[in-house]
Amino acid sequence: MIEDNVRIKKRYILVKINKVDSVDAFEKMIFSTLNKLEPFLATRSNIKVIKETCLKTQSDVVGVIKINNVYVNEVIFLLSLIGKFYKSNLLTLKSSGNLRKLKLEESRYGTNAS
Repeated sequence: MIEDNVRIKKRYILVKINKVDSVDAFEKMIFSTLNKLEPFLATRSNIKVIKETCLKTQSDVVGVIKINNVYVNEVIFLLSLIGKFYKSNLLTLKSSGNLRKLKLEESRYGTNAS
Protein backbone atom coordinates (compact mmCIF):
# COMPACT_ATOMS: atom_id res chain seq x y z
CA MET A 1 0.00 0.00 0.00
CA ILE A 2 1.40 3.39 -0.99
CA GLU A 3 1.02 6.19 1.47
CA ASP A 4 -0.13 9.62 0.34
CA ASN A 5 3.12 11.39 1.16
CA VAL A 6 5.43 8.90 -0.61
CA ARG A 7 6.86 10.14 -3.87
CA ILE A 8 6.47 7.66 -6.71
CA LYS A 9 9.72 7.43 -8.65
CA LYS A 10 9.57 7.61 -12.41
CA ARG A 11 11.75 6.01 -15.05
CA TYR A 12 12.28 7.40 -18.54
CA ILE A 13 12.99 4.95 -21.32
CA LEU A 14 14.35 5.82 -24.74
CA VAL A 15 12.83 3.38 -27.22
CA LYS A 16 12.93 2.85 -30.95
CA ILE A 17 10.17 1.18 -32.95
CA ASN A 18 10.75 0.39 -36.59
CA LYS A 19 8.20 0.39 -39.41
CA VAL A 20 6.15 3.24 -37.88
CA ASP A 21 4.86 6.13 -39.97
CA SER A 22 4.05 8.75 -37.29
CA VAL A 23 4.41 9.68 -33.63
CA ASP A 24 0.69 9.08 -33.08
CA ALA A 25 1.03 5.56 -34.47
CA PHE A 26 4.03 5.07 -32.15
CA GLU A 27 1.89 6.01 -29.15
CA LYS A 28 -1.04 3.88 -30.31
CA MET A 29 1.20 0.83 -30.77
CA ILE A 30 2.61 1.14 -27.26
CA PHE A 31 -0.76 1.50 -25.54
CA SER A 32 -2.58 -1.13 -27.59
CA THR A 33 0.19 -3.69 -27.05
CA LEU A 34 0.10 -3.16 -23.29
CA ASN A 35 -3.71 -3.26 -23.20
CA LYS A 36 -3.87 -6.51 -25.18
CA LEU A 37 -1.31 -8.31 -23.03
CA GLU A 38 -2.13 -6.85 -19.59
CA PRO A 39 -5.33 -4.79 -19.65
CA PHE A 40 -4.71 -2.40 -16.75
CA LEU A 41 -0.91 -2.20 -16.80
CA ALA A 42 -0.84 1.07 -18.75
CA THR A 43 -3.02 2.66 -16.08
CA ARG A 44 -1.20 1.14 -13.11
CA SER A 45 2.24 2.04 -14.46
CA ASN A 46 1.07 5.56 -15.35
CA ILE A 47 2.75 5.27 -18.74
CA LYS A 48 3.06 8.40 -20.85
CA VAL A 49 4.64 9.00 -24.25
CA ILE A 50 6.47 12.32 -24.23
CA LYS A 51 5.65 13.48 -27.75
CA GLU A 52 7.99 16.49 -27.69
CA THR A 53 10.97 14.14 -27.55
CA CYS A 54 9.90 11.85 -30.38
CA LEU A 55 11.85 11.89 -33.61
CA LYS A 56 10.63 10.37 -36.85
CA THR A 57 13.33 8.98 -39.14
CA GLN A 58 12.85 7.21 -42.48
CA SER A 59 10.94 4.21 -41.15
CA ASP A 60 11.53 4.43 -37.39
CA VAL A 61 10.37 6.50 -34.47
CA VAL A 62 12.64 7.15 -31.50
CA GLY A 63 10.86 8.43 -28.43
CA VAL A 64 10.79 8.66 -24.66
CA ILE A 65 8.18 7.01 -22.49
CA LYS A 66 7.67 7.71 -18.78
CA ILE A 67 6.79 4.86 -16.42
CA ASN A 68 6.49 4.34 -12.67
CA ASN A 69 9.69 2.69 -11.48
CA VAL A 70 7.86 -0.29 -9.96
CA TYR A 71 6.61 -1.50 -13.37
CA VAL A 72 9.66 -0.83 -15.57
CA ASN A 73 10.73 -4.44 -16.13
CA GLU A 74 7.20 -5.67 -16.75
CA VAL A 75 6.46 -2.88 -19.25
CA ILE A 76 9.73 -3.40 -21.14
CA PHE A 77 9.11 -7.14 -21.35
CA LEU A 78 5.55 -6.73 -22.63
CA LEU A 79 6.57 -4.06 -25.14
CA SER A 80 9.26 -6.39 -26.48
CA LEU A 81 6.36 -8.62 -27.61
CA ILE A 82 5.07 -5.87 -29.91
CA GLY A 83 5.94 -8.05 -32.91
CA LYS A 84 3.02 -10.36 -32.09
CA PHE A 85 0.55 -7.60 -33.01
CA TYR A 86 2.45 -5.37 -35.46
CA LYS A 87 5.15 -5.92 -38.03
CA SER A 88 7.52 -3.89 -35.88
CA ASN A 89 10.25 -4.39 -33.34
CA LEU A 90 10.93 -2.40 -30.21
CA LEU A 91 14.46 -1.67 -29.06
CA THR A 92 15.17 -0.21 -25.62
CA LEU A 93 18.03 2.22 -26.14
CA LYS A 94 18.47 3.77 -22.71
CA SER A 95 16.78 3.76 -19.32
CA SER A 96 17.20 6.62 -16.89
CA GLY A 97 15.81 8.00 -13.66
CA ASN A 98 15.60 11.49 -15.09
CA LEU A 99 14.99 13.09 -18.43
CA ARG A 100 18.17 15.15 -18.29
CA LYS A 101 20.33 12.03 -18.71
CA LEU A 102 18.42 11.11 -21.84
CA LYS A 103 19.08 14.55 -23.28
CA LEU A 104 22.80 13.67 -23.22
CA GLU A 105 22.02 10.77 -25.57
CA GLU A 106 20.68 13.16 -28.20
CA SER A 107 23.70 12.97 -30.50
CA ARG A 108 24.20 9.24 -30.04
CA TYR A 109 20.72 8.10 -31.00
CA GLY A 110 19.60 11.06 -33.09
CA THR A 111 16.69 12.13 -30.96
CA ASN A 112 15.95 15.71 -30.02
CA ALA A 113 15.00 14.93 -26.42
CA SER A 114 14.41 18.43 -25.11
